[in-house]
Amino acid sequence: MSTLETGNFKGTSVEAGAANLWHIHKDHIKYDTINATRVDFNGRTLEKIMAKLADNAPLNAPYLQRADQKSTYDQCLKWIEKYC
Repeated sequence: MSTLETGNFKGTSVEAGAANLWHIHKDHIKYDTINATRVDFNGRTLEKIMAKLADNAPLNAPYLQRADQKSTYDQCLKWIEKYC
């Protein structure tokens, strides 16, 4: 898997975003440690990943308020579009 951007937090290596915000780690996107926001990539096409993220919009809304939250989410979306 290629890396668009790497960030580290608490020893966690991420492909995009920041570990304590929106991030891509291994085979998923998630906000910080909040598993309810997690979307796994395995077995999903780009279209299915994006559809699941759209379905999660109400759940994700509280984590898209600040500039750093929006920025890391956008970084993750760009990574997903490029690598999934």
